[in-house]
Amino acid sequence: MKLLVDEDSQARRLLDALRQAGHDVLSVAELGCNGLPDAQVFAQAQSQGRTLLTHNVADFLALARQADGHTGVLAIFRDGNPRHTMDYGHIVRAIDALQAAGLPVQGQFHILNHWR
Repeated sequence: MKLLVDEDSQARRLLDALRQAGHDVLSVAELGCNGLPDAQVFAQAQSQGRTLLTHNVADFLALARQADGHTGVLAIFRDGNPRHTMDYGHIVRAIDALQAAGLPVQGQFHILNHWR
């Protein structure tokens, strides 16, 4: 999957794990876009033809709802409960499970916690 990893999710270990799993990954930092407003990050994902991976659920859900035919958003909830926390391996496996299920990503907003 072609991914753009948001600023809040671009830990080097996660990027490496995603790449090792065969994903085509760019981070916001690698594009020189750290600090951009969410709307511009979302637009960057669209212009790059990449699905956005983020922990910023609320803001990107609002943006996705306003954009027909967007490239997709994969969101990860953080709720403070360690039992619900997704580590890097969980995130990679959730993306793989979503892909294996054959569900569309384009135009969709998927919560990866549901695919854990």
